[in-house]
Amino acid sequence: MPEEQAEIKIDQYLESPKAFHLEMPLYHALNLSIGVVTEKVFEQIAHSGTMDAYCIWCDKESVFDAEEYVYGKNYGTWKREDFGFRRNSYKCTRNKNHRYYIYFFRGKDILMKIGQWPSTADFQIPQVEKYRKILGEEEYKEFTRGIGLSAHGVGIGSFVYLRRVFENLIEEAHQRAKTEDSSFSDDAYARARMDDKIQMVQERLPAFLVENRSLYAILSKGIHDLSEDECLQYFETVKIGIEQILDEKIIAKEKADKAAAARAAIQKAHGTINNK
Repeated sequence: MPEEQAEIKIDQYLESPKAFHLEMPLYHALNLSIGVVTEKVFEQIAHSGTMDAYCIWCDKESVFDAEEYVYGKNYGTWKREDFGFRRNSYKCTRNKNHRYYIYFFRGKDILMKIGQWPSTADFQIPQVEKYRKILGEEEYKEFTRGIGLSAHGVGIGSFVYLRRVFENLIEEAHQRAKTEDSSFSDDAYARARMDDKIQMVQERLPAFLVENRSLYAILSKGIHDLSEDECLQYFETVKIGIEQILDEKIIAKEKADKAAAARAAIQKAHGTINNK
């Protein structure tokens, strides 16, 4: 039993209907020879309620209803001992024509996700559109390529792109430090490990990045030492970490822009009043 519990904890796709149906990458296989995994799998695949998810057509979060349709059979007829294919679908409560379709294959000891429409990437990429401006076009493309690769079951390649995004955030702070601080040692920076580089430019980085700089170690470990499945397992964790960093940058920029607009408005008002 302890081994079974450990397996559930490391497979985040069994945690919720949304993770199981919409976030699990293609060809991810779940081991049905372990009893507690089987229980979780059938709990999620037979889910007949609602789930909160992003609707790519409404372009906002929505509530989705599970539909009672399995290749022409009633929703609950796919028994635990049955083998073959199953299609699940969820419809948006705002518009019933907005549907996600998910396809599974059940073998003797595995259940595998073999299809999704729209794809996992189609579902995830619109949610990161808000980072396009803060990243710039090239970095935004790298970020979305990483998401796309993960959605298609490419773990190591997806980590390569996320690491580039992370490194570019550090390099941006490095360039600012060189420009703004005449005492900054570029030679020392060039020789430093990434952890030390982050600390050298930490005043110009989001606090979340500095506090969680181990993200880079995870990304590098993934590229050099982890398997495809292990990278896929940790992809969402790393992606959320990077999104949190970008959220902080957006907030900081909005605050700076608002302050600049306020200063300009105050100066204008002050000048107008003094001229009267």
